[in-house]
Amino acid sequence: MKYIITLVCCMISSSLLRGEDKVTGDKLPIGIDFFAKVKSISNLREHDQKVFFILRQADVDKDNYQSDLYQLADNGDALRLTSSGDVSDYFFLGSDIIFSSIRDQEDVASIHQGERLTVFRKLSDGYGESIEWLRLPYRVKAIEVIDQDRIFFTAVYRSGDVAQADAHPSLKSKGGVSGYRVFDELPFWSNGQGDISGSRTHLYVYDRGGVQDLSAADDNVSAIKLSPDKSQLVYTQQSYRSKAPVSNQLLTMDTRTLGKREWSYSGKAIYAQPHFIDEHNLFITINLSEEHDRQEFPAFYRLELRTGRFTEVYNGYTYAIGNTVGSDIRGGARAVVTFDGADMRYISTIVDQASLISLDADGTATVLSPDHTSIDEYIPLGEGFLAIAMVEQQGQEIYYINEREALPLSHINTELFDKHRLAKPIEINFVNRDGLRLNGYVLPPANHIRGKKYPTILDIHGGPRTTYGTVFFHEMQYWSERGYAVIFTNPTGSNGRGQAFADLRGLFGTADYDDLMYFLDAAIDQVDFIDRTRLGVTGGSYGGLMTNWIIGHTDRFKAAVSQRGISSWLTFANTSDIGYSFARSYTGTNAWENSALLWQQSPLKYADKVTTPTLFIHSEQDYRCWLVEGIQMYYALQYFEVPARMVIFKQENHELSRSGKPTNRIRRLNEITLWFDNHL
Repeated sequence: MKYIITLVCCMISSSLLRGEDKVTGDKLPIGIDFFAKVKSISNLREHDQKVFFILRQADVDKDNYQSDLYQLADNGDALRLTSSGDVSDYFFLGSDIIFSSIRDQEDVASIHQGERLTVFRKLSDGYGESIEWLRLPYRVKAIEVIDQDRIFFTAVYRSGDVAQADAHPSLKSKGGVSGYRVFDELPFWSNGQGDISGSRTHLYVYDRGGVQDLSAADDNVSAIKLSPDKSQLVYTQQSYRSKAPVSNQLLTMDTRTLGKREWSYSGKAIYAQPHFIDEHNLFITINLSEEHDRQEFPAFYRLELRTGRFTEVYNGYTYAIGNTVGSDIRGGARAVVTFDGADMRYISTIVDQASLISLDADGTATVLSPDHTSIDEYIPLGEGFLAIAMVEQQGQEIYYINEREALPLSHINTELFDKHRLAKPIEINFVNRDGLRLNGYVLPPANHIRGKKYPTILDIHGGPRTTYGTVFFHEMQYWSERGYAVIFTNPTGSNGRGQAFADLRGLFGTADYDDLMYFLDAAIDQVDFIDRTRLGVTGGSYGGLMTNWIIGHTDRFKAAVSQRGISSWLTFANTSDIGYSFARSYTGTNAWENSALLWQQSPLKYADKVTTPTLFIHSEQDYRCWLVEGIQMYYALQYFEVPARMVIFKQENHELSRSGKPTNRIRRLNEITLWFDNHL
């Protein structure tokens, strides 16, 4: 441990010295492809007194993303350990690093033909060329390792495989592609996965060369975790035919005997985030929204395995687990819980930043990270923490956090950001209709001139339980560079202000809409460069729904861009991959119980009132807000002769703006910008 702390101190000293060498003179403008120059950091781990992580970056020329394993050097450099461009995770086995990667071209071709295959490779001491370590004829999703001879993993299982095997040769699909699609379950498709009817995730054990399926055909397993002594495995599971339940089951397995035990707090509970506190106690979150028939944040529980007793540790109402602060340049964030005696430590979204907090037995939270810092991942280290974070308008870096200081250890994105012109958000404060004091931000136009008015874009986040913070957002900075002011806030329904504030059940288009309009008025009053006669509005997902709603309820916006939004709760509930559960959870009803309420909360109902020229952007394989949602609003505006345009991206899904093909992300942003250029 002393060596690690010394290493961190050396890295801090090096980083502080670099911090004095800032770029001076003229800064470069933020371009439309700036996101492709940014490296996202994820999967932070410490092993054998070394720090490892994954770097991912867009490659515009290849129109894909390259992702590899790196080690943090003493001077803050990122030392590349792999070069295949397809490494997304890794684990340690002794002094070796194990990761999955497909190198052989025959394997690549086989996978493209539909074969299921995962190849694990091993990096040994010195980290030279990796060698093949294990080959499994499965698409492995998660893995927990006992030793090199025994491994637990989850992988995709399809009930249709049996029928395919027994089919007449003329009926078998060639090359893994069928000429038709079969649905006989709900959900039948999933955003980012495609058709999932008949698909499950099974739990398997690899034992000295043999593989055993530990799941029944209808089981769907997730969230596997080993105990510290590797004697037990915890996981969650759903078992169903035809229609998936909202609730799930919590199970543990003896890793030696493979005996299972189910633990039940409630028949309608949703279990998540299982972590072993020690060999005899589990941490688990339990959501009882379905049982209580209302929107609730998950509560935190301790399960004593020797007695089966569940004890609520914290109701979760204020400090929920997870970073929900949005950005279009970051890597994945992991919701990890660690313990310091009786205190829990985890990342929680507080107002508009993702903070590392410590929660004691009384539910009192102590913030461990500094202001204007959004924590994506962390690991305890000595008296402090290593963390992947975004600080103000910078890209992700690795920091050492101690006594609420964030000291930079890496300079992976620093030089890039220091060379570019970055607008700084201005905070706007306002009071909503319920008397709550809220805030939002204005990103001013780059190099704006005092006394001059600028066209302004209201940007609405998705979710609705996500959050806008002060972290870098490429599309906003690009619009700032193009001469726009960008305004953004977190209306009722957003995360960060507790359960009551986030509860929009049955209230879509009311409290949230009012908050957005109150914020807009406050922004116009508090800064002098917003041109109230040239206002635009845009947003994606929930932000798309609110864009659709806004244009049907006011004509103060001169242009709108609705992205992957909902137009009708009636159709969303019966087409979305999560529609049957999400729609009822957020509206409180369904089409057969209260279709009038669903229609009343649907933007499509008010399409005959729209006068705002609107661009609709949707993806062909968006199964979260299915393509019909965009088409319906576009159809209505064309019918009522309102200027409208629709752009549909092929082979893209709901994540187009964050992880779509780089060229499509550029095309999307260009379409939006040109629409505003032409109408504002």
